[in-house]
Amino acid sequence: MPELVDLPPELQKEIIEFERKQEGQDYFTQLGLRPGAPADEVKQAFLELSKRYHPDRFGGKNLGTFRARIERIFRRVSEAHTVLTHPERRAAYLREHPQLSGAAPVSPARPPSPAPTPAPPAAAPSPLDEARRAERQSRLSRHPYLAHTHRVTDLLTRGKAALERGDFEQATKDLNQALAVDAKNREASTLLGEVRRRNDAQRGQREFEQGLELEKQGNLSSALEFYRKACGLDSQHAEAAFRAARASRTLGVDWNEQRVHAQRAVDLAPDRIPQRLLLAQVLMDGKAGNIAKRHLEEVLKLDPKNAEASALLRKARWPF
Repeated sequence: MPELVDLPPELQKEIIEFERKQEGQDYFTQLGLRPGAPADEVKQAFLELSKRYHPDRFGGKNLGTFRARIERIFRRVSEAHTVLTHPERRAAYLREHPQLSGAAPVSPARPPSPAPTPAPPAAAPSPLDEARRAERQSRLSRHPYLAHTHRVTDLLTRGKAALERGDFEQATKDLNQALAVDAKNREASTLLGEVRRRNDAQRGQREFEQGLELEKQGNLSSALEFYRKACGLDSQHAEAAFRAARASRTLGVDWNEQRVHAQRAVDLAPDRIPQRLLLAQVLMDGKAGNIAKRHLEEVLKLDPKNAEASALLRKARWPF
């Protein structure tokens, strides 16, 4: 059954077919150009495709699954345009794909043939032609679609580079600027979430390391504060959760906090014996021996000769 969207059937077919043809194609083919096409042809092709497939053209319409298709189409042509109009990126791309340079392929050696009659030299472009070409390029560069896309693409590229080198402050700045230009840009939103996650994980590791140092110094209560901060910043830090549980049990803090940290440590590292033993002890402290038994049995599956698990299991089965 056809999808009910605010697009005529012929346009739906066109979008599906165009997206299919884009799959696995080089940047020139993405734009409907011959290999090696010059930058001004790239800009013109991109402008024409923008008029047809820019997501803003479909604002307020029910697009269903076609919204994602249109966004993929435009993202691909935008990337192709950005690379092929940037001299350094274009050169790098053509070095990686020499078959796209537009040069004629080298044929196998053949017997020499008579030299063709040289063609008369092409007439040099007149100053008027040059002026028209320069004016056309200037007009294209000021087009709102091109300016908008250039800005977003440049900010995304800068944001990705900053993220990879660990400069989270710069990455956040660039990606927030990209969202200010295009509030619906999903890639910028996704990358910004990744920046925050990595930044929090890095901060969590610093808090964890400070906790370790304090624990070595015998200052367990202060160490617990840093372990708590580490857990809050990075919910996937198994060792921080384990040490927070162990410290909170040693200090006799709220049982629920002990249980939450200990359970998280086991969830994140289910094959670590110390984590399961600690959770079992916490559960037994809270009169939850039946649940503790399951964890102790898991320990014995991992290490059948574990004396501590065997002793705790006997205690859990026969507490009297």
